[in-house]
Amino acid sequence: MSDHLELVSEVVSSDFYNNICILCMSKDYPLVNFYEEQGMYAFAFRSDENWCYLSHNANTEFLCNYLLQQSGSQFLVISNPEVVKWVKEKHKVIWEITCLRLFREGNFNISSDISILPITSRQLPWVYHNSGYQQFLSMDYLETRLRLGGGFYIENNGVPVAWVMSHDDGSVGMLHVMNEFRRKGLGRMLVDAMSAKVKEKNMPVFAHIEPSNLPSLKLFRSMGFVDKAVVTWMKVRPNLK
Repeated sequence: MSDHLELVSEVVSSDFYNNICILCMSKDYPLVNFYEEQGMYAFAFRSDENWCYLSHNANTEFLCNYLLQQSGSQFLVISNPEVVKWVKEKHKVIWEITCLRLFREGNFNISSDISILPITSRQLPWVYHNSGYQQFLSMDYLETRLRLGGGFYIENNGVPVAWVMSHDDGSVGMLHVMNEFRRKGLGRMLVDAMSAKVKEKNMPVFAHIEPSNLPSLKLFRSMGFVDKAVVTWMKVRPNLK
């Protein structure tokens, strides 16, 4: 679909907070599948998997019709809780993650007395091996994110102790501070640095945080991030009988 970028802009404009990741994915990843029905849309982009993003107005009938045209397990990104509920009732969910989507709006100041360094490939093993989400990460994914989105880290005696990057959907993520270096403001510094990098590209600054991750929610909200939407990622084995 050669003109999909124009359509993506229209879909995002219709519901910015819920559909923004469709725009972010379209900037860096190829569109591999597209489905439209009565003003509802499914955009599948090739990242680490073929991730299918549903427009927020997509209903269960639309998703059912989409799945009927697919084969094998599907990787879905859904912002409508009713559709998520239907998927869980009707299909085999292999795994799912639900997060709050928080946006940082307005201006913010960036200042730090600590040296914040750009991440290189040398630091990526630290990012991977210290992640609580290794099930959903790979070194190839991190290498691609480094190339497309960059990242920052802080070191102590030459060893990385805190870092942040961005995900394929444009969100600020993978923030991690080693236990002995927490409560020193390092996470705040890194989020500021990554936020500035995102804004340099004229893209919105937002993050995805699980509701149970209270320390991260407290940090991001204290920095001006505001809850705007909820999103669920699912690996689904459709039951089409």
